[in-house]
Amino acid sequence: MATASEVLALEELHQAAQARLGLAAAFLSLAEWETVSTLNAEATAALWLASSLRAIAAIRKMSRRLAVSYYQLTRALETGRTLGVPEGSTPRNVTLGVLRDNFREQAIDVASLPSTGTRSDDPDIRWFEETLQELDSRDNSNARAIRLADVPVEPLIQNLMDVEGSDDARPIQVDRFDWTKDMSLEEVERTFKDLLRKQAIEHSADKVKEIRADEDLATDIALDHIEVAHAAAGSIGSGTVDAAGMDGGREAIENAIRKDRLVKAVARGTSSDPCAFCAMLASRGFVYRNEKSAGLSEEIEKFHINCHCFPIVRFVRESELPEMNRYFQEKWSEVTRGLSGNEARKAWRRWIYAQRKANPEAPHGARKTK
Repeated sequence: MATASEVLALEELHQAAQARLGLAAAFLSLAEWETVSTLNAEATAALWLASSLRAIAAIRKMSRRLAVSYYQLTRALETGRTLGVPEGSTPRNVTLGVLRDNFREQAIDVASLPSTGTRSDDPDIRWFEETLQELDSRDNSNARAIRLADVPVEPLIQNLMDVEGSDDARPIQVDRFDWTKDMSLEEVERTFKDLLRKQAIEHSADKVKEIRADEDLATDIALDHIEVAHAAAGSIGSGTVDAAGMDGGREAIENAIRKDRLVKAVARGTSSDPCAFCAMLASRGFVYRNEKSAGLSEEIEKFHINCHCFPIVRFVRESELPEMNRYFQEKWSEVTRGLSGNEARKAWRRWIYAQRKANPEAPHGARKTK
């Protein structure tokens, strides 16, 4: 029972820490978007593009390391074996305490964002933490819509420590495995540069041309429309940075799931405020891989911008669903009773929308209703 409690607390902390990483990347991108001219995005977006790409590189590294340490600890708790040698260790000295410390250190680093200092030797992570701290000290009105405090990580670290077992000295066997490697900044640029340019810079420029071409609009109204369109383009860009960064951790877990024979079940892990689609996937429980399925379901790999979902991995046959999954599972049965197919999905979307409308300012963990 103690192990089950620790796994649930571990998953909740991992989910929150990954979400905070994504939001930190989005905050940086949105703050830098304020340097881009509303009237000429294409000529003034070089700084934003460079900063956003480097933020993706940094977040992918932090997300991957956090995800790997989560996976390694969960596997060790449930099987006594871990996957791959933890960073800074050798196969002979891996204990449960080593894995706990490794994950906790990763979570503490995320909880401290934005911080006044950094412990990382990685140049991209150091740049990200220092830039985030500098931007946080400014009056970035648009970026302030993103509140890192809405994803509390510190209490979840304490909660995990409260339920940890007293078996830190327990030796853990290490199964050989090559985890996915970090993307270099050059690889990030090749992968995401054109996407960011299209979704934010070109989107803003195209909207400006469209609005200016409308001769029926008064000048002041046209300028208002341009401001709105420009802000929307920046929001899309920051959401893309968020998603691309968090994909570093998601891809690492998905790759491990495909190759790890000890995996027994996979579910969609989500926050308390997901979109209707993600909440629906979370409600299905451990259906995305099990002993009867052939590989990993493609649905578990569907993520959108501003999506903070992550795969939940279990290595035992009988597993308790996390609280949010149980909540959405119960609500799905209630909301869609007597319905199926598209009608059920429509009813579900209406219910999700109603929850958000009723609690528009509710912070993380507060939108559940009876």
